[in-house]
Amino acid sequence: MKIQHKSDHTKRRAAEYPPVEEQLDMLWHAMNQGLMPKAEPFFSTLQQIKQQHPKA
Repeated sequence: MKIQHKSDHTKRRAAEYPPVEEQLDMLWHAMNQGLMPKAEPFFSTLQQIKQQHPKA
C-alpha cells in the first residue's frame, strides 16, 4: 500500500506571493481608484505617508 500525502499548497503559494509591502500598496491603489471601499484608518494612514514622501 502506498501512502499519498496531500501537497502543501501553502508553501508554494507563499513563494509566489509578492512581498507584504507590495500587497498593501496594491490594496491602497485599488481603494484610491475606487475599485473597493476605503478601509479606515488604513487608507488615510498610507495616504498621509505617501504625501509626506512623494515619488521623486
